Amino acid sequence: MIFVFLLGLVLLAIMSFEAHSLAYFQGDIAISHVVQASSSDWLDRAVDAVSWVGYPPQSNVLFGVIVVTLFACGARWAAATEALAALGSGGLYLLLEHFVGQPRPPADLVRVMGPIQMTGFPSGHLATFTAVFGFLGYLGYRRLSGTAYRWLPVVGVVVLVLVMSFARIYSGHHWPSDVVAGCLVGGLWLAVVIWLYRWGEARLAQRSQQPTLRWAQRQSGRTSVP
Repeated sequence: MIFVFLLGLVLLAIMSFEAHSLAYFQGDIAISHVVQASSSDWLDRAVDAVSWVGYPPQSNVLFGVIVVTLFACGARWAAATEALAALGSGGLYLLLEHFVGQPRPPADLVRVMGPIQMTGFPSGHLATFTAVFGFLGYLGYRRLSGTAYRWLPVVGVVVLVLVMSFARIYSGHHWPSDVVAGCLVGGLWLAVVIWLYRWGEARLAQRSQQPTLRWAQRQSGRTSVP
């Protein structure tokens, strides 16, 4: 797993370095044209609705609702980690977007559904959704572990990421390479978040066992007295 993480980190670094000096990657235009080949009014509206969810402030509200719901259900450490997934992925993509500075697809190369001011690499929608909903998928997988339905949350997250990827390319707001980079940012941060969650979970389990151990030691000391 560490090898995969490092490989993803290297790939993201290479893509970021290249994107700093390129307007787009080879294959971006061709893939965008394929995605936009079958356009229609209803698909435009559907794509616009999907993309709308990923823009602030509505995305902030959505992520906040997820965190509050986890906390209200008693999963306080999961709620804190989910908040970290949202904040960290958002901060990372904004930082990378600022330093890379690659422009968004121009209207003379692809069909663009409305202008956006910020630069395009990486996709913020994919970075945050991959991290936030990826962590939810992980929690669902853990919750359903040992059952035939354990992969359903993971499949749901994959479908969501694919739909959002299609929407961002179809709308002309991102190149396919922006989407891949966004998934990398979100996926790498998700790996860090899952590690932190498991580390914290183990620490909390140790703390909860300490009073029981101390009580057992006191009882053992009492019974050993003649």
